[in-house]
Amino acid sequence: MFRYVLTIIALVFSALLTEGLARDVVVVDSVNRSPLPGASIFDRQGNSIGISNSKGRTPYIADESYPITVRYLGFKERIVTATNDDTVALQEIVSELPEVVIESRSHKVMHILAYVREYSTLTTYTDTVFLFREKMVDYMLTPDKKSKFKGWSSPRILACKSYYRFSNADGLDSVSDASNHHFSWSDWIGVVPVAEMPPALRGVEYATDTLRGKYSPTEIWIRNSDRVTVNVNVLADTTSRKWVPNLSGFFRRNLDFENFRVRFNYGDVVGDTISPMDLAGYSFNIESRGRGHEMFRFNRVDEPCFVSTYAEVYILDKEYITMIR
Repeated sequence: MFRYVLTIIALVFSALLTEGLARDVVVVDSVNRSPLPGASIFDRQGNSIGISNSKGRTPYIADESYPITVRYLGFKERIVTATNDDTVALQEIVSELPEVVIESRSHKVMHILAYVREYSTLTTYTDTVFLFREKMVDYMLTPDKKSKFKGWSSPRILACKSYYRFSNADGLDSVSDASNHHFSWSDWIGVVPVAEMPPALRGVEYATDTLRGKYSPTEIWIRNSDRVTVNVNVLADTTSRKWVPNLSGFFRRNLDFENFRVRFNYGDVVGDTISPMDLAGYSFNIESRGRGHEMFRFNRVDEPCFVSTYAEVYILDKEYITMIR
């Protein structure tokens, strides 16, 4: 009898394991079948499920989450309806930006225009605010620190449309295009300066390299001809904070980040460095407990709040502007 019970338990456990694996999928490039780390997964209601790991494998996805949407900057998004698909192949989008012409050696600033699409959520134990936002932003990057004009590397908002959904534990829902609650991280992640590629990517046309932090991989570099992708796990090592310099103040205040990943896409790369002139777009996933200064807390000061932001930034145009001394 005891052996029979053990057999039943083993069969049930095996079935559960098989069922879990059926919804633990891998996100890959449709051409070379290489895994895509940091792909974002959304359930049927638009809520974030999580992101794929360094091997492209997603978190567990329950049946009721389908159909799911898989998003990855530089690739066409895909909606997956079948719960038994173990591989999701995404098709790459190759975008062409206008040429940047340098007409003289005068000190100039680079003006960058971009489109941002973001999904942010703020939750407590009882309340939830979901934000979908589209905005046009720009950046003004100076050639060096000696310039009197400092410019800005964080996105400056030119135009914005926001859509909020409020819900609570009693099932009450409301929607609005305005809110006094500012919790998004998308205004803080900006353009980073020139960076050198790892030795493994220099002088070759196709290569990948993984740089390890103290506990896990911190940077994954992929070179495909003149296109370079950098996937950064900011929490893997303190040196990775160089990719998000505008958030240094939050790290000094020991804000509790639970997930912090950034992905940069560069095109028309020449040489062994990447620069803002090559930037084609970037995306990021951030999950944090709290959000900088004390917030409204839904009038419950004793409850913690949790914030998540997923955003995609598409570079639309770049031009040099001559500085007048």
